[in-house]
Amino acid sequence: MSHPSCSTTSEAIRQFCEAIRSAGLQPPESVVADGTIHRFDSDNRRGDNTGWYVLHLDGFATGSFGCWRIGIDEKWRVEHGHPLSKAEEMAHRDKMEAIRREREADKARRQDAAAIKAEQEWKAASPAADVHPYLARKGVKAHGLRQRDGTLVVPVRVGGKLRSLQFIEPNGDKMLLTGGQVKSGYYIIGTMEGAEALCIVEGFATGASVHEATGYPVAVALNAGNLNSVALALRAHSPQLDLIVCGDDDRKTKGNPGRTKATEAARSVGARLALPTPGSDGLENVTDFNDLALHHGLDAVRREIAAAEVCGALETSGAAGNWSEPQPLIAARTKPEPYPLDALPATIQAAVREVQRFVQAPVALVASSALGAMSLAIQPHTDVVRAEKLAGPVGLWFLTIADSGERKSTCDTFFTEAIREYEAQEAQTAKPAIKKHQASKAAWDARQAGVKDSIRANAKAKKPTTELEQALRDLEDEEPTAPRVPKPLRGDDTPENLAWVLSHEWPSGGVISSEAGIVFGSHGMGKDSIMRNLGLLNILWDGGVHSVGRRTSESFVLHGARLTMALQVQEATLRSFFDRSVGLARGTGFLARFLVAWPESTQGFRPFVDPPQSWPALSAYNRRIREILDQPLVICDDGALTPPLMPLSPASKNAWVTFHNAIERELQSSGELHDVRDVASKAADNAARMAALFQVFEHGTAGDVEPEALEAASRIVAWHLIEARRFFGELVLPKEQAGATRLERWLLDYCRQKQTGVVPRREVQRLVTPITLRQKDALNSALRELSEAGRAREVDEGKSRTIHINPALIEGN
Repeated sequence: MSHPSCSTTSEAIRQFCEAIRSAGLQPPESVVADGTIHRFDSDNRRGDNTGWYVLHLDGFATGSFGCWRIGIDEKWRVEHGHPLSKAEEMAHRDKMEAIRREREADKARRQDAAAIKAEQEWKAASPAADVHPYLARKGVKAHGLRQRDGTLVVPVRVGGKLRSLQFIEPNGDKMLLTGGQVKSGYYIIGTMEGAEALCIVEGFATGASVHEATGYPVAVALNAGNLNSVALALRAHSPQLDLIVCGDDDRKTKGNPGRTKATEAARSVGARLALPTPGSDGLENVTDFNDLALHHGLDAVRREIAAAEVCGALETSGAAGNWSEPQPLIAARTKPEPYPLDALPATIQAAVREVQRFVQAPVALVASSALGAMSLAIQPHTDVVRAEKLAGPVGLWFLTIADSGERKSTCDTFFTEAIREYEAQEAQTAKPAIKKHQASKAAWDARQAGVKDSIRANAKAKKPTTELEQALRDLEDEEPTAPRVPKPLRGDDTPENLAWVLSHEWPSGGVISSEAGIVFGSHGMGKDSIMRNLGLLNILWDGGVHSVGRRTSESFVLHGARLTMALQVQEATLRSFFDRSVGLARGTGFLARFLVAWPESTQGFRPFVDPPQSWPALSAYNRRIREILDQPLVICDDGALTPPLMPLSPASKNAWVTFHNAIERELQSSGELHDVRDVASKAADNAARMAALFQVFEHGTAGDVEPEALEAASRIVAWHLIEARRFFGELVLPKEQAGATRLERWLLDYCRQKQTGVVPRREVQRLVTPITLRQKDALNSALRELSEAGRAREVDEGKSRTIHINPALIEGN
């Protein structure tokens, strides 16, 4: 593995900016590096200006794409399939440690900003009354809380300093201050001075009940995942104090996270562990000490806590200890780059953000839906000229690899609204013409049948048929032509039927599907027909000419048609398709034409959100799509499209050539893109197509493709190229190794979300993606790989089984 020649982050940034200028582009106004160079805009969910993109500095190949995309000739390489040498391992570890420190510094800055906001909000709030609806329902006092506009405010302190806030609505809904520090943070009820014991609980109401029952001070940790870090902090602060972890008993929840996390926290510091019991009446809804107080009184709470016993610390040789240095997984899956949302034209970007906030699907999936609909609307109106005699369609093909349930159909529905309304209106307008055609066709059929009957009768009577035969020939030329009614949205047609529709009904179509049956699951891609149909679809992408010969029905020639595809396919289906095609899918260049996205699933992290009352950004997007659809098309008498040509401006041409040549250099055997050279060879073409689409969407069909559109398109196409390399690089791995890398990525994301290092196996079987890993054999195989590499291990804990992650990976995560 080779590393960038620049020795420092600042030097890398300097070279990066110089390369942008040499390509005729402007560098971003503000650039920082924390493993990734960031490009800032004004809107980000984190609130610290927007997202990152361009240049990685961690030594991995995925980080190099910012270089070739804008002309820096530096190379970072990972030899897939080969373990790192000791020297490479040490160098990479040092590099990652530096990156980790920089990222922690950035996180600290954001938390400091949130702490200032927390101080302001806390001061602006007024003391809460015990009659607050939430407190009254829970039967507890306010204990120093404040409230603002009916919302309770809980201060979260770390080391005695206010670092964040928790907000509790009257109905019990809870949320935390964005960006605030929660880990190791807690709220103390009562005073620790002279205390005999200190209790640690999850939530405020539970803590209030425990304090009111025992008189002990209580540390409210806010959630189960924070119990352990709070216990460690308090043990360090007061080594001799009697700590009692008062856990919840979430027996109705898989894995019982309340009991599991409380037990883990108590063991880690040698504390006593108290858990609520429902009492003799067996009330099933008693799951925490507040429930116990409400149903059985404070005396029951006091008895349970007094009876709590010490939960011994974990042995260092046990499940959570005795970890060796984790060994690298061969060609471990890299985490996806953030989608370059800021590269989208303003109208499209705003619509994608608006839909994504509600649907909560992966950003790349939402953006692909928006761009697919845009491609379908614009593709019949223009062709793009890349260079002399290099002109072609602008239609794009998108392929999103994702499990069912990622809400692509919902996204497609939002972004194709204008197209569906256009289809319905055109169908209504065409009804009189269709009725007239049907009558004319019926009359023509009758005349043709009459002439044929006369020919048969004369032939049987041995009379001349010459004049009748000529009449039949003349009649063929008079056959009424059906009116062409726009119906661009296609379902899961077979490729052959799609070709017939484009030739006879409407010359522009789009297959926008969450099932991708047209390619990956239909009988049209059977063993005998796959080569023929892949060739047909390739010609449609190129806008070429294709002859369809039939034995039992009309043969025809397809030309001048335009096709967009925006498909979602499950990974298992795509693997099966690869097996059936025996290499043809890539050997014919079919998959190379797609802009691939392989986003991480958002399933399991999508709390219910009420739809907004209005959709201004989406409405603006659909209005523009409808304006484009309403423009007339140039269609020949034979039904073929002849769109006007849109050239690249001189500056855009220079930038496009730079992009093309930078990619071309990486296709050689030692280059970054050698393993995906089929996909990379289409990247420049796709960039020109997307740039023309952006130009038309923003400014109409007049004029040239400007540099702004080309730069935006190049960034997005480059992102898709990174995704293709991630996916196809892992697709060739043995199933066991591929499963291990995917499982580990999911486990680390889960640990980050839950602030834990232990994952119940039941949670994995219920939530892990891809869903193929939920099968027992696949999960066991992946766990074996992780265990052998010292990265995770499965542990039996009574009736439950948990997966423990090597702490070194948690720290790196």
